[in-house]
Amino acid sequence: MVEKEIVNRYYLLPRWLIFSVKMIDIISTRATLRILEYFFYKPVKFNVPKREEEFISKSVTSTMVMSQLEVGIEIYRMEAEGERVLLVHGWNGRAGQFHAIAKSCHDAGLDVTALDLPGHGESDGRHTALPEFVDAISEIYAHHGPFDHIIGHSIGAIAVLNGPRFGLKFKKIVTISIPATKVRSLFQNFIKMFGLSVDKYTELLIDRASKKYNADPNSFDPCIVSKDLDSEVLIIHCRDDEDARVSESIQLNAMVEGSDLYVASGLGHRRILRDAEVVGRLVDFLCA
Repeated sequence: MVEKEIVNRYYLLPRWLIFSVKMIDIISTRATLRILEYFFYKPVKFNVPKREEEFISKSVTSTMVMSQLEVGIEIYRMEAEGERVLLVHGWNGRAGQFHAIAKSCHDAGLDVTALDLPGHGESDGRHTALPEFVDAISEIYAHHGPFDHIIGHSIGAIAVLNGPRFGLKFKKIVTISIPATKVRSLFQNFIKMFGLSVDKYTELLIDRASKKYNADPNSFDPCIVSKDLDSEVLIIHCRDDEDARVSESIQLNAMVEGSDLYVASGLGHRRILRDAEVVGRLVDFLCA
């Protein structure tokens, strides 16, 4: 619960910052936009709690340098003879958050690989974005795969759903606590925290992101990329998730033909990753 309190405090922006950005907005749209971009693309790294240490110590670790970004990505692997599964964390997250899932998958005979995405955990970089998440998945698939299954949490769930459109093939896909079926809403919710014009700065941020990453953020929408998935899909969410509304997973379930939806209660956005019932259902799905 400590981590949840820390994360929530981070997103409670200080009043002086909100006031300052509003004043700058009066003077210069360009300067305001640069400030928004700085915070929007800058993840926060948190200390690793003890519960994750066993997963890290039992994993074979390596570093892969991404060819496009030229940053080092930390990789953790628990080898086994069974099918291979890749774990992709979310914003402000890290591979170790999957410690319970990784252990149970490995105990069931699955070969488990997890990574710290750019700017997260032990990986390099200070700023990153969703297109770079997808690039990281593609590169680890090419150099350390292929993988039979993939699991994504939060924004990592959006990233894994985009894998197949770049040629990655998975038998089964699991999304946990997906925050949006339309990427635009991520921009909108961020701008609302500053009390600025949502329509104005959403369009400006998306336009600049399209040029910066050579990809329209809207093209990553789960509501678009999930229509023709050639994979079995399990969608997991918590009813009382304060960071990602359960309605997003309900909508995703309606969009993905043949998908299964499991809605838990009382677990929030992060504790869901280590709940015994959730982990058991997930492992059963992968091993079925």
